[in-house]
Amino acid sequence: MIGGPDGQMEPLEWAKFVIRNKAEDDYSAALSILSSKADQGVSDAEFYLGLVYARGQGIARDFTLARKWLQRAADKENMNAAYFLAKIYIRGYGIEADPAKAAALFERCAEDGDIRAMYELGLLYMDGNGVDRDLDKTFTLMLDSANGGHKEAQFVLGQLYKTGAGTDQDSREAVKWLSTAAIHGHKGAQILLGDMYATGDAVDKDADEANRWYDMADGKISN
Repeated sequence: MIGGPDGQMEPLEWAKFVIRNKAEDDYSAALSILSSKADQGVSDAEFYLGLVYARGQGIARDFTLARKWLQRAADKENMNAAYFLAKIYIRGYGIEADPAKAAALFERCAEDGDIRAMYELGLLYMDGNGVDRDLDKTFTLMLDSANGGHKEAQFVLGQLYKTGAGTDQDSREAVKWLSTAAIHGHKGAQILLGDMYATGDAVDKDADEANRWYDMADGKISN
């Protein structure tokens, strides 16, 4: 029912709710609302319509239309649209990959405080993909993203501290951030910590501690 079960939800908010929750029975009505609002230039509707085309939710997947609507929303400073548009360019969905264009979009999002974009941009600087390789920038971006709670960034940051890439080598900080990522459910961090404690790599060798992290990675104990 348009307006939600209680009839009180505004149509666009209801359509966004349908898409977020993958309520397939309501896709047709939701798409009608999104299309109408997008044609009126409503950036949130343009963003969600772009997502719908990118994902193929209730409609044929079409990355050309996805880019069109995401770009329109991004041009209105919708940073969620800019982020997902960057993901399309970095992965080359329906178009030749363009890491430089992706980097520029991630940069806009990162400046707006998007920790996902900080992480993605940090990877680009790490690999020199679309930008000049710069491990100092990678470190700064990963630190900001990790402090914002991004577990993948926490995992990378721990490894940067462990190896001294882009920053001074610091085993204490390495263990801190790897542990933070591990506690947040990052399996790679759990296994790496297990390996470190098993071999005494940057920490005191401790078989019990190694097994604790391995067990967490295997799902035998909770995070």
